[in-house]
Amino acid sequence: MRMPGVKYKYAAYISSFLALSLIVFNIYYFFIRRDVGILFYIQKAFYPAREAVLMSPDYKDLVDEYANFNQSANTAVIVFLGDSLTKRFNVQEYFPGYDVLNRGVYSDTTVGLLNRLDRNVNNLKISKLFLLIGYNDLQYRTNKEILANIGLVVDRIHSGKIYVQSLLPVEARRKDINFRINDINESLKILCESKGIEFIDLHRHFLDDTGGISRKYSLDGIHLNGAGCRLWKELILDKL
Repeated sequence: MRMPGVKYKYAAYISSFLALSLIVFNIYYFFIRRDVGILFYIQKAFYPAREAVLMSPDYKDLVDEYANFNQSANTAVIVFLGDSLTKRFNVQEYFPGYDVLNRGVYSDTTVGLLNRLDRNVNNLKISKLFLLIGYNDLQYRTNKEILANIGLVVDRIHSGKIYVQSLLPVEARRKDINFRINDINESLKILCESKGIEFIDLHRHFLDDTGGISRKYSLDGIHLNGAGCRLWKELILDKL
């Protein structure tokens, strides 16, 4: 007759095995593949990413506003394209004397950008375009998927010299996110080299000694304050 304690002993072995397997899988995905861990896929399975912001009235209104403005734009322009980091970057203030347009949209992702390219970008006469996108994708996509989408964005821009800017670091306590950002930036540089596009490494200029974004440049550990925007301006001014 099997002792009652044996059943619990087997259950403990199984639990330990599953826990160890989870740790091993996370080490493999996160440190060897240098991408999201297995928990990312579990979360996606139970909570599919919907990117509801892309359907929000505010998002649609801003995309429509850009599209309407573009109909009357006849001269060659410099375009800044991206998410809230770009939207908060007051390019008219920082680059007086240049024909420059901001085409950033709050909370945008690579998918949102791909969807609005024709309405917000490809109907302009572009001399130069500065692209910064990918941070908001981190909660929806793997590094590989993000890079593939950025590659599609670059391929689908019809005119102008394209500059792809690195993702910026975030607050140091988000080590998992900073690890992924570092890897994306390394791969993004290689992607740009393969396409003959100039890569601008903003990332290293915003770091502090903790490996995160310096507090003197950030409002909230993600977005830039005035000092951060001025540094950004100085880093790209000679490209204009």
